[in-house]
Amino acid sequence: MRILLLVVSFFLILPSTMANEQIRGNYEVLNNQPKQHSFKKVIFEEFMNFGCPHCNNFRLLSAEMKQKYKDRVDFVDIPILFRGQNEAPLRLYYVAKSLGKAEEVKQAIFEARFKHNVDVFDPGIINYLARSLGIGEEYKQQAQKPEITKAIDAGHQKADLYNVTATPTIVIAGTLKMKIGDSMENFASSLPQTLDDLLQ
Repeated sequence: MRILLLVVSFFLILPSTMANEQIRGNYEVLNNQPKQHSFKKVIFEEFMNFGCPHCNNFRLLSAEMKQKYKDRVDFVDIPILFRGQNEAPLRLYYVAKSLGKAEEVKQAIFEARFKHNVDVFDPGIINYLARSLGIGEEYKQQAQKPEITKAIDAGHQKADLYNVTATPTIVIAGTLKMKIGDSMENFASSLPQTLDDLLQ
């Protein structure tokens, strides 16, 4: 009888122990399930589209989180296109990234689209934005360089690898593909739990 009680107790305790080891958050595991607190630093890949209102919403909602975790999380923006969209904003973004001005340009493109209702996939608009941000000459000289095209292609290849079908799509540590659910606000506010569980 005593042995039976010990066995029953073991199986009652086991689920709660396993639950404690589970990484919090709503996600699909792409590769192996990571263990809790197993990363000194994690990569946070954000697939976005400059014409996507949800991406703009997430950008605003996640600003505080990105500031808080900037030393322990490598936030990587991966802009992608939907069918029929011009590459101009992506080319401007990657030129700006090479100049250390990616965040400034990212904000300017999103504000042009959602604050001023401008078509940011119009190459003329992108030329104007580049000039207004003081990188017009650099954009003119570098936009068509092979390394810029390679960066754009690499982003779309990675999106295919992760089966990205909508934006924003977040993949953490190359293995957790986060599910947004029915509220961007709740999604953004829950991401720190996942990061805390992954980080040492």
